[in-house]
Amino acid sequence: MSEDLKLRNPDQVLDVRGESCPVPEMEASKKLKKMKVGQLLEVLTDHQPAVDVTLPSLAKNLGYPYLVIKDGEVYRVRILKVK
Repeated sequence: MSEDLKLRNPDQVLDVRGESCPVPEMEASKKLKKMKVGQLLEVLTDHQPAVDVTLPSLAKNLGYPYLVIKDGEVYRVRILKVK
């Protein structure tokens, strides 16, 4: 599954670089609610707590698989909407 998340092109990209908590989690949650089952959201963030805590917690609470990819100074947090 994680290889699929890594290679697949995201259906939606949310750029929250420069934003601190709780903005990345709130915006990702809003975006996921509007997406269809099977779609992949990529969240671009440079806020470490969002990468370490809030975005993974959001994905786990919703039961969605996720993957964190470090890309230079930016993290790409990919969340797959499965239900």
